[in-house]
This record gives sequence, structure tokens and C-alpha cells, in this order.
Amino acid sequence: MFFNILKPALNIPKAVYDEMINHAKDSYPHECCGVLVGSQHKEKRIFSAHRVQNQNKDRASDRYIIDPKDINMIDRQCRVEDTQILGFYHSHPDHPDRPSQYDREWGQPGYSYVIVSVNGGKDVSAKSWTFDEDDEPFREEKIKISS
Repeated sequence: MFFNILKPALNIPKAVYDEMINHAKDSYPHECCGVLVGSQHKEKRIFSAHRVQNQNKDRASDRYIIDPKDINMIDRQCRVEDTQILGFYHSHPDHPDRPSQYDREWGQPGYSYVIVSVNGGKDVSAKSWTFDEDDEPFREEKIKISS
């Protein structure tokens, strides 16, 4: 289900990475979610992480849904700022930072999916996942944290 093919890293500033981690901890024991904005010229470089409300109230502990209105609003802002949506992040409360079958079913090619595992509301780890074709499994994408 997962392949680890060497590809360019997802570059995330430490402040943005910390924001995703804090969002995951703040939302525990529920899944949080957000949108990753940046640019992709020679490499994927994240500039900001936008917190959005998890719309899934029935299964908030193990599923997330992002309102399309939030994505449209962020996309409009990106066009003004000459940036783009490069991916999404969400948390896995008390579960590994690996994509679930549900994550793969709803994932879209070309985007980065950062999953933050939060155990007991404190211990965290994060990995990024991506795929290029609809019939491909997720592959791990290295995260490079910059200052």
C-alpha cells in the first residue's frame, strides 16, 4: 500500500510545522485539518498552514472533512498572492502517521498530505504522503524543516 520512492522533499518552515503540531494537539482527541499553501517551482515549499474546521461531527475522532467553501476561499487568496494549494494536513489521534484506506480513497493526485500522529494528546510525529496517478498507492515524501 505504501512505497518510498526518492522524490524532492516537502520544505516547511519550522514555524509552520509547529503550527500544524499545535493544531493537532489543540484538537486532540479529535482530528484536525488544514490547507497547505506555498509554491512549487523546483521544489515544494510551504509558506503557510491554514487551520480549517473539521466538518465531520459524527466521526471527528477518526475522519475529517474540509468544507469546499474553505478551499475555495483559500484558493482565491492564493491567486492574489501568486501561491497555490500544495496539500493538506490532518491529525491521527492515537494512531500512526500513516494514511488510512479512507485517506487514500479521498486523496487527490499531486498533493502533499501531512499526517500528524498525536498520542495521548502530547507525543507527536509527522510524515508527508503523496501520489501522482489515481491508481497509485501513497508514497512517503520527506519533510525538510527549515528555520
